[in-house]
Amino acid sequence: MTANQQEWLEALATFKDRREPCAQVLVIGVKGSAPREVGARMLVAGGKLAWGTIGGGRLEHLAMERAAALCAEGVARSYTEAFPLSEKAGQCCGGEVVLHFESFAWSRQKLVIFGAGHVAQAIAGLQDYMGLDVMLIDPRSEEELEPALPSPRPYEVLFIDAPEEEVDAIPADSFVLVMTHDHALDQEIIARAMKRGSFPYVGLIGSDRKWKRFRHRLLQRGFDEAQLAGITCPIGVVKGSKEPRSIALSVATEVVERLTGAATA
Repeated sequence: MTANQQEWLEALATFKDRREPCAQVLVIGVKGSAPREVGARMLVAGGKLAWGTIGGGRLEHLAMERAAALCAEGVARSYTEAFPLSEKAGQCCGGEVVLHFESFAWSRQKLVIFGAGHVAQAIAGLQDYMGLDVMLIDPRSEEELEPALPSPRPYEVLFIDAPEEEVDAIPADSFVLVMTHDHALDQEIIARAMKRGSFPYVGLIGSDRKWKRFRHRLLQRGFDEAQLAGITCPIGVVKGSKEPRSIALSVATEVVERLTGAATA
């Protein structure tokens, strides 16, 4: 590995650690005279040059515009484009440069947990092990929660009066867990999730008895068996334990299994 490659990887790692979107611009082809050689690269973040150079001038400015637009899409994507180095492009080299653009969104799928009690907090603490970004949503204020939330915490918490309304706003590829302090609210969130019908996993904490009662009421509300089959209840690879940390480990394992299965399907 050359010193330049190592510097580039270190710069890219810095953006990854900060979860800051960026784009790489790499010279992959040169015809005739050009400002830089094949292999020259730069990183663009926040619409500005963040590291390296492909030679400056109008070519670099055009490349930065393309890279910034790619970052703004918010997804990881790549493409290649040729740039003739003519007066029209503000260059007089007379050659041609082929640039490869690649964006890094650093985004992960979300695990959205409705409820912020003992089990929810324990699962959220396993965020990095699951490889998901966790968000807890609860209608109570932070002062009302027991146990108290840790500070600092690596996951996001949203306090909102009507958590069920957030079902329509979260990303369609989110994993969803429902474990609020209110069974009626649990049922409403499950109903909203089934109406949307896009999530790869929806789990409801509770016993077989709880789910039997929910099924009966949801069928009365007009939901069908196919929709109900998309709900997992009870949750976890091991059933029976009532200790929050044990439940959290069991549920996190199930979520990771579903996540891995979805990725390889």
